[in-house]
Amino acid sequence: MAALDPKAMRQANAETVLGTLYEHSVVSLAQLTARTGLSRRTVELILTDLDERDWIQTHPPDPQATGRGRPARLFSFRDDAGMVLGVDIAHGHCAAAVADLRGVELARRVLPVRGEPGRAERLALAREAIAQALGAVGLRPGQIGAVGVATPGNVDDQGMVAVRLSMRDWMGVRLGAEFAADFDCPIHVENDAKLAALAELREGATPGADHMLWLMLEGRNNGLGIVVNGTPFRGVDGAAGEIFWAKALGLDDLMTSPLIGLGRLQPESRRAEAAALLARAHTGDPAALAEVHRFAAILTRALSTLSWMMAPRHIVLGGSLTWAFGDLLTTTVKALLTDAPPFVTVHRSALGDSAVIRGTIRTALDHFDWTTTTPVRLAPR
Repeated sequence: MAALDPKAMRQANAETVLGTLYEHSVVSLAQLTARTGLSRRTVELILTDLDERDWIQTHPPDPQATGRGRPARLFSFRDDAGMVLGVDIAHGHCAAAVADLRGVELARRVLPVRGEPGRAERLALAREAIAQALGAVGLRPGQIGAVGVATPGNVDDQGMVAVRLSMRDWMGVRLGAEFAADFDCPIHVENDAKLAALAELREGATPGADHMLWLMLEGRNNGLGIVVNGTPFRGVDGAAGEIFWAKALGLDDLMTSPLIGLGRLQPESRRAEAAALLARAHTGDPAALAEVHRFAAILTRALSTLSWMMAPRHIVLGGSLTWAFGDLLTTTVKALLTDAPPFVTVHRSALGDSAVIRGTIRTALDHFDWTTTTPVRLAPR
C-alpha cells in the first residue's frame, strides 16, 4: 500500500477545517475538533497557519460564556478573504459583478449595448463594465480569485461559442482565452441559461432541486437550462437546451403575439403597445386576457412536450418576458399545463433579471481555489 503524501494530507486536513469554518458562523477549537474528527493539536496548527495567511478571523472569548477553565477563543471564516467576478455578455447589455466568498455582491455595473456592435466593440464594453465594478470596491484584476462568464449560444467543450446567433461576429469567440490576459485565475465560460439554472438551483425558487427545466424566455432567442440529478446538464459539446433550433416546439409562434413586445430587445413602439395590452389584461379586459391565454397556450404546448421528455420535478419560467408579465404568465401556464406529468410544478424565477449574473457568481465560486489564491483586504469605504 502506497504511503500517504504528508503534504497532501496536511492540505486535505486544512481544507476540512476551512470547509467547516465556512459552514458555521463562529466556532471554538473544541467544536472544530469534534466536527472535523481531527486531533486538537492538528486543528491548532491549521488554525495558526490559516490565521497567519489571513483566511480566518480570531475572536475574543464570549464574555457571557460560563463553565470551568479559560473561556474558549472563537474562530470564523473571512468571507472577504477572496473575491470573485461574474460577467454577463448579453444581446442588449454587458454586466459585471464583484462578490465575496459567500456570493454577496459588493458592486454591480450594467452597461447597455447600443446598436449591433461587432466582437471587438462588445468585448471592450464588457471590459468597461468589469473595470467599473472592480473600481467601485477598489480592487485590481489580480485580486480576483475566479471569474464566471455567461454568453448566449452554446459553449462547446473547448470553451468556444459554436452556434451562430444574433450577436454579430460572435460565433467562434473563445471568451476564456479573451480574458486570460486580464486575470490570473480560473475563468469559466458557460451558456447564460445554464448559469441561470445554476443560480436558481442554489438560491432561487427551487433550492437543491434534483430535476428542473429553467426556461429563458426572451422572445425568439429562447434558451433552456436543464438540471439532472441536481447538476446542470450540458449534453454533447454543451448543446443541451439550445431550443432556439428546436422549431418543432413551436415557440416561434410567440412572435405572432403583440405581447412579444414585452421582450427587452423589442422596438420602443412595440414595447409600449405590449405594455398597454398587458395593463388591460391586469384590469380584467376580456380581449387582453384572451391574448395572454393565447400566448401562454403556445408556451404550454412546448412545455408539455419538454416535460414528458425530461420528466422534471420543476419548470421555472425566467427571462425578460417572464419578468415583464409579473405573475400573470406563470399563473396562466399553471392553469393550462394539464397534460404534463402529475409531479411537475411550475414556478416563476425568484431571481428576475439577476438570474444570469447570479449564475456567473455561483460558477466562479465553484471554481475558486483558496490554495492558490492570496487573501485580499479591502480598504475601508
